[in-house]
Amino acid sequence: MLAFPPPEGGNPMMDGCHIVTVYDSAKDMSFFLKAVFDSSYFEPPPSPTELPIVEAVLRLSLKYDVQYLRRRALGHLSSTFPMTLDAWKERDTHRTIPPVDNTPFAAFRIAREFDLVWLLPAILYCVSSHPFEKTLDYALWEDEQIAFGWADKRMAIIGRQKLLMTQCRNALNLTKLAGMKPEGCTGESCQVTRQRCADILSGWDMAGFLDYFEDHSDVYESGFCSICNTAFKEMCGADSETMWSELPEMFGIPEWGVLEQMRFKALE
Repeated sequence: MLAFPPPEGGNPMMDGCHIVTVYDSAKDMSFFLKAVFDSSYFEPPPSPTELPIVEAVLRLSLKYDVQYLRRRALGHLSSTFPMTLDAWKERDTHRTIPPVDNTPFAAFRIAREFDLVWLLPAILYCVSSHPFEKTLDYALWEDEQIAFGWADKRMAIIGRQKLLMTQCRNALNLTKLAGMKPEGCTGESCQVTRQRCADILSGWDMAGFLDYFEDHSDVYESGFCSICNTAFKEMCGADSETMWSELPEMFGIPEWGVLEQMRFKALE
């Protein structure tokens, strides 16, 4: 920043120091300078931070070539929007950006601005877990409205439709299993519980299957015998693996292997 050539008339002075004029937003510059001069202000994961800080630091660390801050910002985004199902399952423990309402919409805008394609599958899954109107119209973030452009809106809508179709297919499989009694089943309410789980899943108009088993233990734990509980857990796990592996394709994004290469290059 200080190496920029001065204007023809020279830099203005204050108290014997040169004043450097920058054209970044005061908000971004405030976050960025705090990160530069206060080592505790913007530490790498697992230290917590906030998305506006991450956005500002990422933007200005790229502009002013502060690579260690750029990598920190990308690390915080990765902790919150991971690339593996195991990391997704643990994201509430390891995420460093808090789940403020409409965070995925703001994160999507960041990913688009800085070409962070490898973050998009997890971000778009989160977008699909919000009411459809936010994708169609806009989502409120701080004091502004975030609206997708037509190409991104189309991608989000088509991907959401494919996600919901997959959830409905999983619900249908549960319904079919409701009429069958697994070998070794000892519970009287297992069939009813399977149907109840299917009814809940088929009634959703938002994405949510990846966390279905963990978030609905109150539905099945008291209704399944140990045999059926294990079978249900294995089925949800296998279906989640399938959904996760297909997630990029649902949104027209390169497959996970290609995205991992992109992430590796971005963190170099």
